[in-house]
Amino acid sequence: MRPDHASRLSSPADRPPVPAGRGATANVVTRLHDEARKRYLAGDTGRALRILDRLFNLDGHLRTRRTPPVGSLRDAAILRGWCYIEAKRHERCRRWLDQARDQGFLGKDDRAAAVLELNLLLFSEDYATVQDRAEQMLSTADGPPTVVLAELHLLLGAALRWQGNTRQAVSHVEHACLAFGFLEEPGREAVAANFLGWTYLTMGRLEEGRRWFDKSRQINAGLGATLRLAQNYQNLAIVCYKQGQHRRAADLLKQEMDLLDGQNDMLSRAKIALGNVQRLEGKFLEARSQLLEAFSLAEETGLVREQALALEFLGDVFRDEGQLPEAGQYYERAMVLARRLAPRGDLVMELLRREGECLDLAGRHDEALHVLNDALLLCREVGDGYETAVTLRCLGVNAANLGRWSQGVDHLRSSLETLAALSARHESMVTRFHLAQVLQRQIDTGNGGARSERLLDEAWKTALAAQQTCDELGKGPLSAEIDGLVTGLARRKFAGQEAAPRPAVFTTRRAPSSRVVATSSAMQEALRRCDGFAGYDNPVLITGESGTGKELLARRIHEISSRSSKPFIRVDCASNGPGVLAREIFGQVAGRDDGPTFLPGLLAQAEGGTLLLCGIEDLPLPIQDKLLRLFQEQVYRAEGDARDRRCSVRIIATTRQDLGTLVARGRFRANLHFRLRLMAVPVPPLRLRPEDLVPLLEHFLTRLEGSPLRARALFDFQALEAMAIHHWPGNVAEVEAIAQQAWMNRNLGRPVVLRRIESPMGATLEFGPATEGAAGVTAGTELERQVIRSSHPSGMTWSALMALIEKADGNKSKVAKHLGISRITLYRWLEQLAPGS
Repeated sequence: MRPDHASRLSSPADRPPVPAGRGATANVVTRLHDEARKRYLAGDTGRALRILDRLFNLDGHLRTRRTPPVGSLRDAAILRGWCYIEAKRHERCRRWLDQARDQGFLGKDDRAAAVLELNLLLFSEDYATVQDRAEQMLSTADGPPTVVLAELHLLLGAALRWQGNTRQAVSHVEHACLAFGFLEEPGREAVAANFLGWTYLTMGRLEEGRRWFDKSRQINAGLGATLRLAQNYQNLAIVCYKQGQHRRAADLLKQEMDLLDGQNDMLSRAKIALGNVQRLEGKFLEARSQLLEAFSLAEETGLVREQALALEFLGDVFRDEGQLPEAGQYYERAMVLARRLAPRGDLVMELLRREGECLDLAGRHDEALHVLNDALLLCREVGDGYETAVTLRCLGVNAANLGRWSQGVDHLRSSLETLAALSARHESMVTRFHLAQVLQRQIDTGNGGARSERLLDEAWKTALAAQQTCDELGKGPLSAEIDGLVTGLARRKFAGQEAAPRPAVFTTRRAPSSRVVATSSAMQEALRRCDGFAGYDNPVLITGESGTGKELLARRIHEISSRSSKPFIRVDCASNGPGVLAREIFGQVAGRDDGPTFLPGLLAQAEGGTLLLCGIEDLPLPIQDKLLRLFQEQVYRAEGDARDRRCSVRIIATTRQDLGTLVARGRFRANLHFRLRLMAVPVPPLRLRPEDLVPLLEHFLTRLEGSPLRARALFDFQALEAMAIHHWPGNVAEVEAIAQQAWMNRNLGRPVVLRRIESPMGATLEFGPATEGAAGVTAGTELERQVIRSSHPSGMTWSALMALIEKADGNKSKVAKHLGISRITLYRWLEQLAPGS
């Protein structure tokens, strides 16, 4: 250390006179140490370090001291190390410890210095080493409580907690907190209380966590410890948003960020929490921006856990927007980091649950079940009651999707009981919504039996409780769905239709697949036919043009039939040649060394359920013969088999052609056509039911948005008029494509300008650049107009990319790494957003 170091950091008035004698030097050391300690306890580590700099530069005697350290000098050396840790100057702390030992201020085996080094290992996330060394030092300790022993208990508790062992962590952190209070170390007591609150929060014991956070906040406020107070605000905000107090949480996080100055690690955590709050409020664009910036800060600071958390919540944003593949990619990246930190820790537990939830939403229910069971096992191993309850909710929804109604309802009730006890109001509301939905579906499918009236009453009351909580918390992404559910259940309850299956009420994207938008009388007639045929086992033929929703109606028939708990198997009749298709449907018997083996086909896999034959007009004649025998005798013969096999399967077929015409041409069996047409559902094309156009458009927009979104909010009058006169050759599928492109354009900052273009090949609907005076578009430079027009599938905007590049000082490689893409991809995005820029 240079002799003039203290002079540069303090004013002349601050400098003590240089003592002449050895005794006077000891007195000055004691006085300066006490003054530095007061500053440290008040959170003013900068001032404390300046005082300690002067202390260790008093004269050459101190700089060259070689005798064993005693008294205030040794304590001052330790205090200087704590100041560096508090200021997040970890590398400087390492250098100081080496220097202090070299100059004789600290002994080679000083236990307090060893505690400082363990804190440095903890900050570098080497949790296993911290646990081993802390346990070893505690095993050799004896005598009355000391600050060193309290620090070791706190370190051991922290290492256990970060590795997911929360139950053992609590006892050690409680011991440390009590010891610091007894030893009159308020600063460290506040740290221990804060960490104890965080540990209880991890266990899902929210109110206990809040109490410890408040205790820490009161101590830090009394000491004037600004940074520690900021940490308290963040932790209290997390409790608030888990209890559904989103506005209060956002306010606390903003108070925290006002206190932070250059603390990128704390700022990263605050932005992660704020991004999650905004996601819960349905503010997906704001949430994505906060979380991307949080990830960037975490990577700059080298915080692996914070990187994983930012990626995890970014995945949640995409999941809530219905973009499941993108959500899965973020979860996968977060899982790599989480397993590196702790293979059986809390982050792995949370990510497993999210992966299972996405699989279930994607219809991969069996895969979801295995992943969710692994998540539940880890939740119980970690001891997180909150996450256990949320995972049970996901398992409940999954069980209902698999047709296991009683198990699903039991899981949801258990989840709700735990969440209510934890005062987790937001998650309780979500669980009530799913429980009411599952109870309604159980009644709709005829699985309620004699209990249908009681189940309907429970569903109605549960939905009402969810609606009340939703209103108290403020309208969020689920509010429209909850309101629709309550309305539908109330209508049924008071109309006395508690046990009869009936068409389900249209809601937004979380609705079951059998829900159909039908405003026109023609489409309502098609739904009445489907619902009427659902109670029988005879084959059903659904006819209509491509894109009219024939498969959706087939699923509706299955879901409200008595076969809903059994498989629904789809086969494309034009996908393979006759031989391959026959083996695919009926199976085959293959000869092996140990004898013939039956390889089941789709018919066997659909046993007890429904087999959907898509495009039955393409079914080869030999397979038509086998299918006719199945209708007549309920038996079939596998390829290469010598015996008949019985099965109980409901056949639903779809066709886009007139089967009568095909019969006349000899391409379709007349007897098979006769049996199919007994229960036929003609689906009208969209051009014959124009009153369904706007409801369908708003249905798809609402699913994409996650909350109600009106067509008029995106499309101008000319666009709506163009759609009204359009022929819609692609039917409902074309409407969905238009809705998706409009929603994407809006989110990318592009104008939604849709016009009807006439051409020799026919009229088409096309999105184009804004014209002069179009709503929401202002004149600007050619580059600005190009930026508005351009698009790519990332969801990023020009301004967001430029902000990241500016933050990285123009380092595009660094930005690409933050976004998880290659540098070439980043350049391609920039070119798409501003061609020629």
